[in-house]
Amino acid sequence: MKRGVILFVTFLLVSVFIAGYGKTENLKRDINTATVEELVQVKGIGQKKAGLIVGYIRNRGRIEDMNELLEVKGIGQSTLEKIKELFEVKPLDKEAFQNSDADSSH
Repeated sequence: MKRGVILFVTFLLVSVFIAGYGKTENLKRDINTATVEELVQVKGIGQKKAGLIVGYIRNRGRIEDMNELLEVKGIGQSTLEKIKELFEVKPLDKEAFQNSDADSSH
């Protein structure tokens, strides 16, 4: 009986681990909606660089590739890699975009 319980608990723990493995990718935030407060969480990004990134995205419009951030003064490859650990370019939600267009036409 005790052996069965131990096997069950072990199986349960392994299942939970496997189910959660690789899901950290979904926890990444969209760089296009990032705030200065969120960006300063990246090691090596202070208020100034975070402000430059947010300003770049706002002035330029939505970016489609994280490598576009290399155009921001002070952002090199190593800083970009750190940013990529917490942020990504998420696909534009076309349905939400279409709904907002429909709402604004009334």
